[in-house]
Amino acid sequence: MLSPLSPGRPGMPAGLPAGAPSPLSRTLNQFLKAKDAAAAFRLCRERIDEAPEDAEAHRCLGLLYAAEGNTGAALKAARRACALSPDDIRCWSDLGRTYAVLGKVEEAARCFAEAIEIDVRFADGWHNLGMACRKLGRRRAGFTALKNALLIDGTRADSYLELAILLIEAGQLDDAVEALERAAEHDPTLPLARSRLAGQLSQRGQVKRAESLFRQSLGMDSDHIEGWMGLGQTLEDLGEAEGARSAYLNVLQRRPDHATALGQYLAILPEGEPATGNGTDWLGRADEIMNAEQVPGEAKAFVGYGLLKFHDRRENVAAAAEAGRRANAARRRASGALDRDTLAGRVDGILETYTSEFFLDRRHFGLGADQPVFIVGLPRSGTTLTEQILSAHPAFHGAGELPALSRLAVSVLDETEPAWRAAAKLDQSSSRSLAMGYLEALRAGAPRHCLRISDKAPLNFFQLAVVALLFPNARVIHCHREARDNALSIWMQNFGPDQRYATDFGDIAFLRQQHDRLMAHWAEALPLAILDMPYEAMVADPEAQARRLIDFLGASWDDRCLLFHQQARTVQTPSRWQVRQPVYSRSVGRWKAYAPYLPDFEAAFGPTGGRM
Repeated sequence: MLSPLSPGRPGMPAGLPAGAPSPLSRTLNQFLKAKDAAAAFRLCRERIDEAPEDAEAHRCLGLLYAAEGNTGAALKAARRACALSPDDIRCWSDLGRTYAVLGKVEEAARCFAEAIEIDVRFADGWHNLGMACRKLGRRRAGFTALKNALLIDGTRADSYLELAILLIEAGQLDDAVEALERAAEHDPTLPLARSRLAGQLSQRGQVKRAESLFRQSLGMDSDHIEGWMGLGQTLEDLGEAEGARSAYLNVLQRRPDHATALGQYLAILPEGEPATGNGTDWLGRADEIMNAEQVPGEAKAFVGYGLLKFHDRRENVAAAAEAGRRANAARRRASGALDRDTLAGRVDGILETYTSEFFLDRRHFGLGADQPVFIVGLPRSGTTLTEQILSAHPAFHGAGELPALSRLAVSVLDETEPAWRAAAKLDQSSSRSLAMGYLEALRAGAPRHCLRISDKAPLNFFQLAVVALLFPNARVIHCHREARDNALSIWMQNFGPDQRYATDFGDIAFLRQQHDRLMAHWAEALPLAILDMPYEAMVADPEAQARRLIDFLGASWDDRCLLFHQQARTVQTPSRWQVRQPVYSRSVGRWKAYAPYLPDFEAAFGPTGGRM
């Protein structure tokens, strides 16, 4: 229909039973089903000529104008309908949706509220008010409105879907999954409910189930862009590059300007295969997007990172470096720079608060479980490779990058408290409660009776105080890599907009300094077993380092650890393609090829590059 806030179901005036549209509406619908918009307009205008005070005719005329994109005329007609029939909830609802099309969400919310004031049982009004409140950032009011819509009509799939979006934004992921399941249950033909549910399950590591749901959504609507994008990303996680490329081409066939799909397609196009899928020159299309002034910065970033990967795979270093400069500049303009003062303050607070005495005083906190293994370090430092080797052992399981630790830590804080204060807020009881919650998330999807299960969220190095209080017997593997190679690899990746350090070598160097400060402190203060895992040593002698790793984790050696690249497991990180190959050394010293094309590189790291 006409509004980004969703038309919901046809709202009826108070006292008029559902399913009783006016004769005018019935005739208009017949014309519209026959795709005869001209006849529909003619009927409305004739009715208004005969009866200028007919609110229904003005309302229907407004809907017709809105459907063809003439929002100015639609707004005029909708206002006239409200003036003529101020107690008709349909008039206020349509006026609100027209305001929404124009981006005037505040005015739209007032119209929906007016409709509810007339009839508090108007479920569409509550639904659209909830959507408007979400867009305005009024999360609590949005929850209330959507829950009211569902109290009136508990079968509204669209309201469950919108409620799930709010729950995701609030970090209430379990409730969001339940709401999405309800949406899919109440409207089996709703593809968006399935694709959103699939996205949430994928984030939790349930990738095969997510793949099935994405395919179901596409079976309902073959033009469902979100379904094709989700399927492509899921197939990447499963290592199915050809299927992923096909999914992205399906997006581009329908939306040639879809920046994310184009970037992903170029990024995984194998060497030797031309970028001409569907008979289109996608390299040329990418250049058009990068040079178009009207294209948003975030879209340019997606395409630029894809071009970077495309040229890097073909060893065209100059073109790759240029694409990387443009991609990172676009992302930086859209997302901003790293707040160095806040980061340094976070590390200062951790160093001052979490001393060896702090942990000694809390030595009885948490659970005695020694199953969790935390693989930490800067991104692109070998964490995925380490987990891939670990998970090849039959006694171990790699859970990937779990958000559970950070989410549980934040749950004990007030809104005004910084994240690094979480461990200091724990007492013995809460430490055990959080430990049980984390174990539930860690074990989801893992085989029973695993000796060790790893969580390889790299930035958990900030959360090791929480780890020590929840699991004093846990093991930590600290991955690190030569500073310049690590920095280049970060800079070349399409990280999320919230990873602001990744777009600038100076910011990456600053993050590296803070990481080094913190890990040196943890080595002295933490009561946890920590194994250093240098990337260069792993590349030089994979078997020796793998044996160190397995010995540290308390298991006997298994030769399958050297065949890690043959595993058919899901990998949901940017290293998904590298770890499906045997260990190779070409990424060591890689910075030397790029440094001549990146003048900011030496300025950030100097000719020596800093310590390992």
